[in-house]
Amino acid sequence: MPLPTLPPPPPLPTVAPVMPPAGLPAGMTMPPGGLPPGVTMPPGGVPPGAAMPPGVTMPPGGLPPGVTMPPGGANASQTCPCMPGGAGAAAGAAAISRAANATVDELSEETSWEFAQKNWVLLLCIFIEVVVVIGLYLVHRNWKRKQEERAHKGGVSNKSEAYAQSIVKHFLPSVQVQKYRFRGLRPKAATLSVAFEDLGLKLHNGSSVLAGVTGEFRAGQLCAIMGPSGAGKTTFMNVLCGKAAYGEMTGKVLINGTEGSISDYKQVMGFVPQDDIVHENLTVSEQINFSARLRGPKGMRRSRCLNITEDVLNVMQLENIRNSIVGSVESRGISGGQRKRVNIGLELAADPTILFLDEPTSGLDATSSLTIVQSLQRLTTLGMTAIMVIHQPRYSLFTLFEDVLLLGKGGRTVYLGPSLGAKPYFEHIGFSMPANENPADWFMDVISGEIENKSIAKFQPSMLFDLWDKHDFSPARLTERRRAWTMQDDRASLGRALEEEWNLIDVDENGVLDESELLKLLARCEGSKPNEEVVQELFASMSGPDNEVVTKEEFLDYLMGLQDTVTRENEDDSSEESDSDASDESEAMFRLKVARAKPKEHMYPVRKSFPEQFCILFNRRLIQWWRNNAERMIFLGAVMVAAVVLGIMDRVICKEPRWAAAPYLNLHTALALLTSVFCLRTFGSDRPLFWRESASGLSVMAFFLARVLVNFVDLMLQCFLLAAVYYFIRQSTLDFGDFFVPFVLVTFASSGVGYLLSVTLPPQHGPFVAALISFVSCGLLGHPLRVKQMLDGNYLEMTMDFTSITRWTVAMAFLKDLDFNRPHNLTFKDEAELAELEKTYRDEPMWQDRLGYWDTSILFLVSMGVALYAATFLGLRFLNRGKQM
Repeated sequence: MPLPTLPPPPPLPTVAPVMPPAGLPAGMTMPPGGLPPGVTMPPGGVPPGAAMPPGVTMPPGGLPPGVTMPPGGANASQTCPCMPGGAGAAAGAAAISRAANATVDELSEETSWEFAQKNWVLLLCIFIEVVVVIGLYLVHRNWKRKQEERAHKGGVSNKSEAYAQSIVKHFLPSVQVQKYRFRGLRPKAATLSVAFEDLGLKLHNGSSVLAGVTGEFRAGQLCAIMGPSGAGKTTFMNVLCGKAAYGEMTGKVLINGTEGSISDYKQVMGFVPQDDIVHENLTVSEQINFSARLRGPKGMRRSRCLNITEDVLNVMQLENIRNSIVGSVESRGISGGQRKRVNIGLELAADPTILFLDEPTSGLDATSSLTIVQSLQRLTTLGMTAIMVIHQPRYSLFTLFEDVLLLGKGGRTVYLGPSLGAKPYFEHIGFSMPANENPADWFMDVISGEIENKSIAKFQPSMLFDLWDKHDFSPARLTERRRAWTMQDDRASLGRALEEEWNLIDVDENGVLDESELLKLLARCEGSKPNEEVVQELFASMSGPDNEVVTKEEFLDYLMGLQDTVTRENEDDSSEESDSDASDESEAMFRLKVARAKPKEHMYPVRKSFPEQFCILFNRRLIQWWRNNAERMIFLGAVMVAAVVLGIMDRVICKEPRWAAAPYLNLHTALALLTSVFCLRTFGSDRPLFWRESASGLSVMAFFLARVLVNFVDLMLQCFLLAAVYYFIRQSTLDFGDFFVPFVLVTFASSGVGYLLSVTLPPQHGPFVAALISFVSCGLLGHPLRVKQMLDGNYLEMTMDFTSITRWTVAMAFLKDLDFNRPHNLTFKDEAELAELEKTYRDEPMWQDRLGYWDTSILFLVSMGVALYAATFLGLRFLNRGKQM
């Protein structure tokens, strides 16, 4: 039978929506037809004034508890369901506005202006970086322009003097004139003679490497120390100048007849090391100029400093390469001989009263060696005492030395006296030199026992010591004969010769010369028309500034002044004074005689203050910083690659959740590693330079601050690049300012690690140790699981935890991200992991509740960085003290 037909079921009752009495706040509308299927409302509703377009996907969360929607959704005339219980318009608006800032960016796409507003810190950092780089480029460009102007001015001045010399030779060929006159270097206020009695050195193990050396190096003389290998030449010089910290000195040293130590005269002493310790990325002129500015006396005029630079460049024959970068072994800039002369020039720029040189001619050919010794001989005319260790020079070079000390093996004296007296002395004790033999080589053969003695049977080299102690041979010292023909005679002769042609020169017959007439005179003397700029320079030197004519007396005075070693035009630039009139002698010789009678206190110029030294060192470091662009680009490229790799790995490959702490750990560890390795070169590669400058009185604090501040620019460039690139790839929801602060703190702390390693470890070991420390301190100790274990452990584990850089920076970034955008609808596992991470970073240590995790982390990391920077300064100041003497 057919089944009975069931009646249709009754319709389900319509559930009326629970609506607030006041409905939506003013200005809020719903889309026609209500919400699309599957679309739910966010907790708190829609922000005021926002209209919901159809089909918009809403964030999860749905309606608040107790709120329902009418079947089919709301239509255009209906108000939005909101708070149960009929909250008023004000309460509804307050509840709705709480979620406004968190959801508006996800409801609609950000415009460029909105992005700029949100990330204004990022744009500000970009602007600052660009301004700094452009500013440094302009500073370097201006510095380069000034260097070129100085080079041009120096060349014009030298050419003008050369033309003046040609005038003298034209009228009076017999007159001797100086090829170059010193413009900045001056006769010494007081000179130094060094005597030594039974001077020796005992090492800490009790052995003696130098014994019983007695003699004297006279003031204003060029002296040589010679001997075969193992004779103790360098040891003797180190003992003499107070640098032999590896042993105990015996005997005594007398300075100008008073017992003392050369190290007490550090401010007027120069020491040229055997190795060419120079600044690789500065030009030759910059090297000399910075040395003169840094080591010159307080109050020295800038014009004199520039003149000293020109003097050194000319006397060391470096003017043709003045604007060449010195370079390094990998990137050669100048030749080995030129580099050696720059090495010497750094000390000459300080205008020392006594100069020690450790084998300045080693590795050079005979011609280059002769050039160096001749240059030093010229400087002794200003009262400088030069003492050098030298190996077997050729005879023409050997005779340039006024005094020679020959040492035998074991460090005992074989001969001390005039260079020309050495050969007669050895012949006097029974040796005979073959014809055509180089005397310097023959002396070494005699000292080594390679030459037979005709007067002593079974001669042994050790007998030379006793022969010298008992010698009665006194070779006469050569004295320089003064010309009988005086400067007054030269002036009179030059005046007579000039009188005969003056009417031909003085076309206007007014008794004076103007610039055009001087030009004609130079053209007649040289046979060619000189450069107009050179003529103007020469005319100004003769007549003085702002004068349009040169009188005959001014003309003669200038030409006769070419016989002086030192120019008179820049006497006001010198801080030294003379209270007498050198009317009959050259200015240089007169000052030298008067200076030797002045008291000892005149030797101590007041050194530049800390601010002055800092400004000079900062300026020098900026020039060096700009010239390291190639190296900088490589390192910045490595930083960018690291940021791209980490960003892609966290977003695409591993797909780490936004709330995870691991991406921050990896990122901060990479930054710490790159920063610490980068900072190793700041002090490590230039430690020999620092030791050399520190020995001359350099302010360690000024050196430290100048290097750190300039290096800070590079550190911020790297830090910002890594953070910005990763930020864009990962698309973090944090404001860039909050995202960037932990990066700055990582950079500050890890740079301290690199600086400290650079002053305590040899350069070859620094990268390995820096990488190891970064991996352990940041990668291992900073891992969240290790942080929890160490916080629950003993005091040693807690201490290790506090010294981890990433233990603090990861907590900052993780908690700030969590506070800004806490995730919803997580799985049970993720929710538990998130809760555990939050508890680890937020609940410990106990004082973090008072300061907050952000301020606590900043406090610890800043304290750590300051401690590391202070340790670096102390390392510079007190480590390797023997090399800073």
